[in-house]
Amino acid sequence: MNLFPSTSPAPHDRAALLALSPADFDQDLEGGWRPLGEKPECAAIAADLLAAYRKARCGDLTQSELHTNYWHEGQLRAGLGQTQAATRLMMAGVNPEMSRSGFSDYALGTIAFLHQDRPGLIAARERLAALPKPADFDQAAARFKAAYGLDLEWPANLKVLDGFIACFDRPYNEAYGSCAAAAEKAAAGRH
Repeated sequence: MNLFPSTSPAPHDRAALLALSPADFDQDLEGGWRPLGEKPECAAIAADLLAAYRKARCGDLTQSELHTNYWHEGQLRAGLGQTQAATRLMMAGVNPEMSRSGFSDYALGTIAFLHQDRPGLIAARERLAALPKPADFDQAAARFKAAYGLDLEWPANLKVLDGFIACFDRPYNEAYGSCAAAAEKAAAGRH
């Protein structure tokens, strides 16, 4: 029995990944960059793959897909402790067309967390929590659930910011993952 987990990167076909459609590269939870990004030992490879995809396929990407690519690379860089690079990428990931979604407040809260700015994080969380739900949100949430099998909540990403607040002194990946889940569980227990 091997008591030490492998830290070698997972095998992947870079050329095949770069040839995927934007939707398959980004939204396929079992293909594209995501399986690499979920493995801590492969996070840097996944971040570099996102950057390479953006560079190679820039003309094929919609504005929304381009912003999403920047955001996801920024998340991976944040998990790697590359705060300055993550900040720039996350800001590039804010799509002005999504102003009603609260994504910019989520991004600002995330960046405040990365820079250990608790007042900025709390202010972004308060702005996000106060956003009125768009009239078309329920229909969009139903389409998302039909397409991906996942529920959307309003406001999106509020529980992530709650996790950042609850685990303010923890690394990004821990605060984003287990702390956000713990914040969600605690919120469910209050209702």
